[in-house]
Amino acid sequence: MKIAILGGGSWGSALAVHIAANGHSVNVWEFFEEQAREMQDLRKCKLLPDVVLPGKVFISSQMEEVLRDATVVMVVVPSDKVEKTIHNAVPWIDGQPVIICSKGFSADGSLLSSIVKSHIGGEVYCLYGPTHAEEVGKGMFSGIVLAGSGSRRGELQQMLHSDTLKVDVTDDIIGVQVCAAIKNVLAVFIGVLDGMKLGDNAKAYVMTKGLEEMMRVGMALGASRETFYGLAGMGDLIVTCTSQHSRNRFVGQEVGKGRKLDDVLAEMKMVAEGVTAVKVAVKLQERLGLEMPLVFGLYEILFESRDPREVLRGL
Repeated sequence: MKIAILGGGSWGSALAVHIAANGHSVNVWEFFEEQAREMQDLRKCKLLPDVVLPGKVFISSQMEEVLRDATVVMVVVPSDKVEKTIHNAVPWIDGQPVIICSKGFSADGSLLSSIVKSHIGGEVYCLYGPTHAEEVGKGMFSGIVLAGSGSRRGELQQMLHSDTLKVDVTDDIIGVQVCAAIKNVLAVFIGVLDGMKLGDNAKAYVMTKGLEEMMRVGMALGASRETFYGLAGMGDLIVTCTSQHSRNRFVGQEVGKGRKLDDVLAEMKMVAEGVTAVKVAVKLQERLGLEMPLVFGLYEILFESRDPREVLRGL
């Protein structure tokens, strides 16, 4: 199979390495021309310095060159760039299945699958789970969930599955997207608690109660309860809230130490999706009429300078 990956960041690069190791040809679209040229020439992604891009991986900033003759398209850009990216890719997408790997909501709170489906006519899937790029890129054992109910699901599962990356499948494309977006929000909150040294008990509380809030959103949108206890839910929540690789946790940690959010974000090379997702999640809370005190509390911490201890006392 010939796989086109739209997005040459850490996760796009890690997926390219993994899929190439499974015996497939991979073309990666990287937005910045100079970075694409460096990746192609040096066989390296700056964000994954310990990972070598194999010969089966081709990198270009020309979308047509990457998508030509592709049998599968994977979208791995930041969530707020998904709509523009898929819109630009439409001329070269003709019925191929599209797998969304971006984690977050659209600006108006829509699911990314809805955005992609509005632009293309083929099958749409999502691929989410506790899979940090730093580990997948090095072939470390991981598990992930492929969500969707199209006729190509088995074929796509086989394309991704290996001894070191176990791929579960589910029909619940709504639930996995809610999990993927809101777990990033909760990871920022956990980072704040870490930065303020508020203790492990507080973190356990936020993770557990946060899972309940995540589930409330999902159930209101039509998700399956079981999804939230699986790899895409609890699994991804655990790894994002506890791992040294988590950029969302890092942002929260720096804010918890007293730094300004804008200063932290300005220094980062990668995107912390939780900061964007919390704004959308608050709008969803209001639209769906839900109680989400942790999500709203984080919004107040990040954008209204509320003391996290005050938020915790008010729960």
